[in-house]
Amino acid sequence: MLRRLFSAIFMVLLFAATVQAYEGFIKPELVCMVNDRIMGAPQIPVEVEGKTYYGCCAGCVGALKNDESVRYGVDPISGNRVDKAEAYIVADPLGIAIYFENPDNARRYLEKLKK
Repeated sequence: MLRRLFSAIFMVLLFAATVQAYEGFIKPELVCMVNDRIMGAPQIPVEVEGKTYYGCCAGCVGALKNDESVRYGVDPISGNRVDKAEAYIVADPLGIAIYFENPDNARRYLEKLKK
């Protein structure tokens, strides 16, 4: 019963985040950039070196401020390191944020998921 409730809540939050997407991409403020989860509401903005990252809690805010490695992801198409503050973000089927260096790579990734 509890498992079904959590599954239903997760799906509602994922749907809400997807609805708030723009041009097929997820708005950065809807992502906790530490745990790479798409959230259903805007997250806490964290300014680092003139760029804005987002975290879901005080621990994530601290990680974004103090650990450069959490501010970067890897574009699965190009294999290049991507600054999460500048990335094109899409959700995988489980609601995990995937970061891309350009919109073409994001679209290619989404096309692969459809196959």
